[in-house]
Amino acid sequence: MTQLQRPSMVFAPMSTAELRALLGPAAEQADEILATLRTNRSRLPVAFPGLPRRFGKAVAGGGQRLFGEATVDLDAFRTCDLVAAYLVTSLDATEEEVLDVFAHGDIEERAMLFRCLNFMPLSSTTSRLFGEALRTNIVLHLEAAMCDSDLLARTLKSGTIDADTGNRLLLKFAFIGMDLTRALNIESHANATLSTMLQDLATEREAAGRSVWKHTYRMLGHAVCPGALGRLIGGLEHGDDGVRHAAADGLLAMRNNDSKLQPLLAQFAQERLPREPRETVRELLQQLATN
Repeated sequence: MTQLQRPSMVFAPMSTAELRALLGPAAEQADEILATLRTNRSRLPVAFPGLPRRFGKAVAGGGQRLFGEATVDLDAFRTCDLVAAYLVTSLDATEEEVLDVFAHGDIEERAMLFRCLNFMPLSSTTSRLFGEALRTNIVLHLEAAMCDSDLLARTLKSGTIDADTGNRLLLKFAFIGMDLTRALNIESHANATLSTMLQDLATEREAAGRSVWKHTYRMLGHAVCPGALGRLIGGLEHGDDGVRHAAADGLLAMRNNDSKLQPLLAQFAQERLPREPRETVRELLQQLATN
């Protein structure tokens, strides 16, 4: 199993009621806020600022779960994020209401709204907020919008945002050095244009004596561009364990997309195997070395 692959899980999608159940003792307090908002929806921008302080930022926990068609990793969602999602989904908040909270919100309020997108139907609201993510370099916001769920993958698949926007968002992953595995299923949206962008960025960083985002090797394997094969083969000799793992992972994806490469890749894998110290990388090389 490569690092980007995950075991298939079967579980029933959560409903809003089950989302409430995840709040535990905080559910009654959330209901009090919800009752106030049902009486006066204009108070939503007033309610949001107090959520982190009132409910805390502790990780909710619970592993990967489904909410409708969305997969979310609750081990990365905070209690205040889930309360915000419960309020927004229970109210069936409109685009105007969500964008109003975002426009007047601070860093934490905006992060909670990005997390809320996972529990809302894909819509122009999703597109508008991803546009905001594209314009920011605040790591908390980029994590909230693109990590620990399949939101970005679903948004691209549905056409809610276009491939160019998706590519530029993923390029931000590379700039900031975020962990690609936190963007669930995103490797299915690899494309030659993105690979070229990542390859160019890698070349610029190498020329400046800076490190290359290790997940570059994975994405290049899923969508080949000029120079990709050479970079991945070279990655097998890199001194960083993570880069070698990513390079072997990318080469496996490349081989799966073009079986004619198998003899060549097997040759390099067989040559590297006796010198590879890491067992996880050796396992990938063994797969590559098998004709």
